Amino acid sequence: MYDYQPPRQNAIARLLTVALFAISAACFVLSSFLPKLAVIPQAVGLVLLVPAIQLTTRYVVTRYLYRLCPYEDGNVDLEIYAYRGGARMQLVCRIGLEEITAAAPLSAENAKPPKGLRRYNYCPDMRPQSATVLSITNRDGDCEIIFCPDEKLTALLQQKSAAADQQPPSDAPEKAE
Repeated sequence: MYDYQPPRQNAIARLLTVALFAISAACFVLSSFLPKLAVIPQAVGLVLLVPAIQLTTRYVVTRYLYRLCPYEDGNVDLEIYAYRGGARMQLVCRIGLEEITAAAPLSAENAKPPKGLRRYNYCPDMRPQSATVLSITNRDGDCEIIFCPDEKLTALLQQKSAAADQQPPSDAPEKAE
């Protein structure tokens, strides 16, 4: 079993959250000085609280754990756990390494998913400095996962996707002799 907990690399979310909470508080203070128009700054303050709370719960409080979990039958799963402000962890993603069709570093070309394809983001930062995009094909269909593994996990996933590219498809008809 291999565990990796990615560290936070930048503080963009923290700064943005503090700024939104400060502007929201300033709007509520301003509403006390404008008795006739108090509704307007209060509404702006409430509207700014929503993204501040969402950013706090997604990027400031949540931590991730990436785990490679081998099984007795030889299969290995990549499991992603989320910690949300406590010791309790929640499994948010589990994929078998055989379901991974490609692993590529995040770049400008693949920053957005192809049209019609779902992408799940398990990065601890808003704008990760280095991330990996996994293309997955399973019974549920095609999707992509973006996460921030370390060098060892990245090398293992790229080695796995390169080996999958070299194997012929399993539903190809066999040659008759």
